[in-house]
Amino acid sequence: MTCEQETTELAAYAMAALDPGEAARVGRHVRACPGCAGEVDEIRAALAAVRLLPDEELVGDWSGKLAELREAAVRAALAEDPPVPRPC
Repeated sequence: MTCEQETTELAAYAMAALDPGEAARVGRHVRACPGCAGEVDEIRAALAAVRLLPDEELVGDWSGKLAELREAAVRAALAEDPPVPRPC
């Protein structure tokens, strides 16, 4: 596993969304790589925080907010530095 390319896979691992073979492979890497273990912990903390939000904040009419959210996402993506590989 190359750390700088696996954020999506780490997120899927944190959400228990990988098949058993992939989960075992990623789990071995996460246990051996402090950088990836930290990222999985951060993803799990974010998921736990989202689960605490009231349903009213997650469901509803987002149509008036989509343009603002899209603009913020584009600005954030353009401001990001290129990914820096995490140490394994």
